[in-house]
Order: sequence, then C-alpha cells, then structure tokens
Amino acid sequence: MRSLSLLFFTCLFSLSVSAQKLDWQLQVDQEQNRIDILDGDLDSKLHIGNERQDLLATDIFFASVDRIQEQIRKMDASKSVQYSRGLFEYLKKIQKHDIVHLSSQQRAMDMLEKLVSLNNDSRELELLKNDLKTGLVLSDIINLKSYAKNYWVYAAGFYPTDVLNLFKTLAYTPLGNDVVLALARIDPGAIKQYFGSNHLIDRAIKNSKDSIAMLLYRIYSTYGTASKSYALIDLVVSKKMTLEKAELISKDPVKFYRTLIDLRKRKNILADYTVEKELETISMERVVEINLRHEEKDTVRFEPIQEDNAQEIYTSIVYCQQEIFTSSFLGMYKRMMAKRKEKSGYEFLKATNFNRFRIFIKQCAGYNKLDDFFSTMNDSQVTALVAQFAGGLYNYGGNLGPAVDVADTYGSLENEKFKSLFNQTLEKELKWCILNANEHGIKIYGLLLKLTGGNPENFTSAFAFDIPNLDRISSADLFPDSLHIQQHFFFDDEDGEMAFNSWLTLYPATIYKKEDKGTYVVFKSIKGRKMEIYANKPHAEIQGRKDLQAYFEKTGRFPDLIVHRGHSYYIDNTLDNMTNSNKVAILGSCGGYQNISKAMENAYDVQIISTKQVGTLVVNTVLIQEITETIRLGKDLVWPDVWKQIAIKLKNNPQFKDYIPPYKNLGARFIKAYNEI
Repeated sequence: MRSLSLLFFTCLFSLSVSAQKLDWQLQVDQEQNRIDILDGDLDSKLHIGNERQDLLATDIFFASVDRIQEQIRKMDASKSVQYSRGLFEYLKKIQKHDIVHLSSQQRAMDMLEKLVSLNNDSRELELLKNDLKTGLVLSDIINLKSYAKNYWVYAAGFYPTDVLNLFKTLAYTPLGNDVVLALARIDPGAIKQYFGSNHLIDRAIKNSKDSIAMLLYRIYSTYGTASKSYALIDLVVSKKMTLEKAELISKDPVKFYRTLIDLRKRKNILADYTVEKELETISMERVVEINLRHEEKDTVRFEPIQEDNAQEIYTSIVYCQQEIFTSSFLGMYKRMMAKRKEKSGYEFLKATNFNRFRIFIKQCAGYNKLDDFFSTMNDSQVTALVAQFAGGLYNYGGNLGPAVDVADTYGSLENEKFKSLFNQTLEKELKWCILNANEHGIKIYGLLLKLTGGNPENFTSAFAFDIPNLDRISSADLFPDSLHIQQHFFFDDEDGEMAFNSWLTLYPATIYKKEDKGTYVVFKSIKGRKMEIYANKPHAEIQGRKDLQAYFEKTGRFPDLIVHRGHSYYIDNTLDNMTNSNKVAILGSCGGYQNISKAMENAYDVQIISTKQVGTLVVNTVLIQEITETIRLGKDLVWPDVWKQIAIKLKNNPQFKDYIPPYKNLGARFIKAYNEI
C-alpha cells in the first residue's frame, strides 16, 4: 500500500496509456488507504478486536491486496486495466461493518487471488462452484471471465435472490438476458415483484420473446402480482393444467399444498425456489398452530393436520425445523408413521423423492426416533440411506448446511452400529475426493471424519484437520478491559413481554443497580466483577436496539455475551447486531446452519448455545443465572461444569436435554474448523 504523497505525485502522470493502467492501480491504493482509516488511524494496520483478529484483518486488506496487484501488473495492458478496475470495485464496497466479517473476507481475498493468478478457466470455475457465496461478492472480476454466464446461471439455481440483487451489475452486459431468464425459471415469485415498475427486470421480462417470460407476464396481466399461480408454472408449461385451473388451485390452501407436494416429488421443475418458499409458508402455519395448542388435549392440538396424509405431515415437519416443539414433532411423527402406506421408511422417503430427508433424519436423531424409523427397514436399506445421507456433500455450491446436518446427526447418535455406518461412508467419500482431487470435498469429509473420531491423516496430509473443542472461555476473554458487557434482545409480542418481565427479576438489588434509559434498561453490578447487562424493552423493540447500537458505537465497546429471547423469525435482528466482541451467543431454537454460519461471520470467536426447540422460560432463567453468576464471580466458563450445575438446579428437567452447549454443538465446531482450514 502506498503513501498518500506518492499517490498524489503519481496521479500527475495519468495522461499516457501506461499511466491510465497505473491509474486503476492507484485507485486500489486509495481504497486501501480509505479502509485503513476506518479504524481512525492511517497506519497500515486495522484494529477491530484482539491481536489475532487485528493481524488477520491487516493481512487480508493490505498484504493480500498487494499480492493481487503484483499479479495484475504482470498482465498485458488491456487486461491489467480491467482487473485493476475489478479489484477497485470490490474494495470500494467494503465498509466499516464489513471488515469484521473475517471469515468471509478471508475467503473472498483467497478466491480473488486464485481468479487473478491461476489462468485456468476450468479450475477457477470449479473453485467458484464450490463456494458460490464468495463468488457472488466478486461479480466485477467474474464478469471478465469467459465462464461468467456458466457461473451466474449455476449460482442462480442455489441463490436466486442474491443473484437477482446483483442483476444491475449484469443488466447491460451480454450476460444480463440469460441470467434473468434463468431466474425467471427458478424463482418467478421473486421476479414478479418487479412487474409494472418499469424496473430493469420488469423491462427484461416484458420485452422478452422467451416462452416462460411471456407466461409470467401473462399471469401478471391477468391475475396481478398477488397470485400464487406463479409457483405452478411447471404444470402449465407441461400442459398438465391450464393457467385458469392453476389460479383456482392456488386460492384453495389444501389443494395448493397438495399440488406443491406432488410437484416437489419431481426433479428439475420450473419455479423450484418459489415452490420451496410456498411450502415453507404453509408448513409454518400448520406447525405454529400446533405449537400454540400445546396445552390442549391431542385431539384438539393436532387438528390442523387431522386430514393430512403421511407425506403432507412429513412436509410440515421438514419445512419448519426451527419452530417445531419437541412435543409437536413427536405427535406429528406418530401420526405420520401411522398413516404412511409404505411399510419401509426408506420406501416412504423415496416416495417423497427424498425431499429434505437430511433434515428429517437429523430431527429423528435429535428427538430419539432414529432407531424407531430405521427399524422399519432392512439392513441394506439402512446402509443405502446412511450412504445417501452422508454422501455427496460437495455438490451444494459451497453450502455447508447438508454437512452440518450430518455432523449434528452424528452428535445425537447412540447406536454404535449406526455410528460405524456413518464412519464407513465418510471414509469412502474422503477416498473418492482424494482420488478426484476435490479439495472442497477433502476438507468436508476430512473434518467430518475427524469430528466423528476417525483419522483423515491416514488418507491425506493435504490439510491440518484441527477441530476446536469449544469447551471453555476464560474469564480474561470475558473481561477484555476489566468490564463484562451483555446484551439481551427482546421482541414486541406477548412472549417477548412475558420473557422480559421475568428477566427483570433475575438481578437482585443487593448485587445489581438498575437504570432505566427509556427504550432500554441496564443492570450494573455492585458486587463481584464489574458487569453491565443491557436489554431493549419489548414495546420499544426497534428504537431500543437502535439506541443501544448508538451507545455501543459511541463508547467503542460492544457486548461480550448476547442472548436472543424470541422466535426464530426474529433471529436476523439479533445476528445483524453481532460483532467480533461477542464471545458467547445464546440463540435459543435458532441454531440451524444458516444462523450459526452468519453468527460466526459476524463474531469470529463466538461460542454458541442453542436448543432443539423453542427455549422455555424455566430453563432460560436458570441457564442465564448460572452463566451470569459464574462470570460475575470471575470464574472461567467451563461448559461441562456449567452444564452439570444447571442440570442439578433444574432437577433433570426433560426440556433442558434439548439445550446444546458449545462443546457438543458438532455443527458449530465443524463450521469453525472449515472456516479456519
């Protein structure tokens, strides 16, 4: 990175062709200087957290960028200008809140370096297809490549919404039309929101002569954007249904649900992503209603699925994993098993086209029903299902969700026979990945094998397969400046108000001083270690969060521990407020892959506590009290010891068994290990 005086001096020579080439290099240097000063000092260093985080951030934005620039300088003049500008466009988007996302920034810079230096289109495309999320932020570089169309169309199949949001960067390139037509086939439900707006996407579809684009605009012209028949275009195109009939069915909740389930059994359907979202919405309505009736007798509680067949019940289970109560799952599972026509569970899953079967297997393991489900199959079917469940985890565009499902499922297994089957599959897949030089697969299966007690080092020395224990956090880490700060997030609904009122009683006046700040409250310890515990008031949910964020930014000191006290559909509000200062996050039922992954992007060293179902007030009270008291007394958080004390105080409350401490959260340990490898 160059000094400001050198930048000024060399800018004087921008008239020649060589200087024009140099100009974009200078623009990159200026962006490095802009990023450098985001922490308040222009010193070629970034200060964002502890020493390790500072060093990594500094290496990413200075040393890595400088290496990439050196590679670009070796290109011919035309290419050098293009790639320098692409690098500039990437850096220009980096803001203060982006710097702290160390895992994603490290992956992006590593990928950039490869795209600039490899000079091998097939290898580059393979790398991008194994990490689509990273590729999405490097659009300005990817658009320079001969395989750009191939990449964007492939990415649209996994992340249509993200690709759609990037359409403006593609609209005026030869790629634009191809990409928007691919999106129209995958997620017309998202495309339709632009109809009638004169937006670029609206114009692209409206003026297209493509048959699918014309059908979508016909639906809009006839039924508007509120129509749900966009999800049924596969049936209309294949002439299995008229558009008029599709519209009628989409207005009948029961028929619509059943039609979507039948569609989901087929491969490569049109509107695949829209179908998924509609199934999630309908399933959520069913499961939430059953959850709300948890105090009713079973005939009343499970009335919403009384007329459903086995596949319909199964669909509601797997499309609502984060909101389903343990008792709701067990009751729905019982009814599903009783209603299924297939004798074998394997044949039943096959009849659903194995739709979201990894989620179902993970749920069965977590709720102690896997032995029961496997008991319906013969040995060869069990072996085939485990092989299918744990196999091919490298085929999801870099999405680690399926691999995390495998890790979490293994963590719930007690049957040694099943554990052995899992390990055999992991070893077989690792050997295949080594033989085919699939680095992404080697990382996944090497780490999974290590996580489950195997030795990947016996097969390859390509990587150090280190798995973090996550079994403790030192008191020193929780008091980085002799002060410990917590933030509890509450939300504006009946449950949030009740949880907040209960939370207020956790801090006795003999130990804590309470201060009411209008939209939020803070408890400050007057005995023991110095602590400040903040929480927004539920009725002032949004403003309270804003006020607290402003306060933390002003002081430059962010929470060490955060607690999410709400349903999973509020989780983004909590995750968006996470920072690298967070060492512990209690996320309740929001422990799924996407949430764990995002939490670790926003908080590099965080350890996560989650639960298999929605958190309960009794357990949350004891959990928060035990953790907070351990911290206040200046003790290390040794999770096995903390968990033992909570279990004693809860007198073996069965709901506590659903809570997962960091050291037993195999999914979180896998993600952290993968990010670091």
